[in-house]
Amino acid sequence: MHLNLLIRKLSRRNFWNKQLTIALLALLVLSGCNKKFSDIFDRVGNRLVVDDVEFTYLTAKAKVDFDSDKQSVSGTANMRIQKDSIIWVSLSPGLGYEAARILITTDSVFILNKHEKTYMDFSFPELSKKLDFDLNYSLVESVIIGNLIYPYVRERVVKSGDMYTYSQVHSAFQFDNYIGAKTMKLEKVNVKDTLTNNTVSVTYSDFQLVNEEVFPFLIKAALEYQKEGKKKTTIDLEYKQATIEEKPIKFPFNVPQKYEHK
Repeated sequence: MHLNLLIRKLSRRNFWNKQLTIALLALLVLSGCNKKFSDIFDRVGNRLVVDDVEFTYLTAKAKVDFDSDKQSVSGTANMRIQKDSIIWVSLSPGLGYEAARILITTDSVFILNKHEKTYMDFSFPELSKKLDFDLNYSLVESVIIGNLIYPYVRERVVKSGDMYTYSQVHSAFQFDNYIGAKTMKLEKVNVKDTLTNNTVSVTYSDFQLVNEEVFPFLIKAALEYQKEGKKKTTIDLEYKQATIEEKPIKFPFNVPQKYEHK
């Protein structure tokens, strides 16, 4: 009888030891996964810390919804990015059929319409005039990966709830940045073109780890115009997967001779 009691005590002790071990392991794993979600201010100088995604090459797949006064498009986008250099996008409406391919470089945008067998090319000044908003490569890349367009320097920061906000002015742009106190990420940015008063508003959510970098898997952008009767343009990106690549990737883009230039 004493032997049975001892066995039961040892069993209970082993059970709680196992539970304690599991709990400790879980805590370590969570601590490792959440290492990016730490104090938003550093301990030297109380400087605001914003966690940008660091990479050289990135591949991703996303569901995209585009709506403007001229057209509405929904489909799947396969993306490849070489940071500060190239953005490559393959668009498919479904069933694996590639309808369009886009190549964005630091100075130009090229669009291949495989459905209509046409292609277009724009410099950023030309595209900015067409869209009534002053665009550049840095702005486009930062928006689709959720990084600050311009790094925080020493701007005045205001705290409201779980959000820190600060404003920046660069050239003709005014930027209002909203940084999550828990995520250390850019969660919203409003960009105003002071020459036209047109604005771009972008919100970021559903943050997930991608190769130890915190990446927004849901992005909603809206371009609003001051011109009377011009419809707001919206773009919603829902990433299904994203990978930071260790080796260089390719950006295939060529225009067949039979394609018509638009």
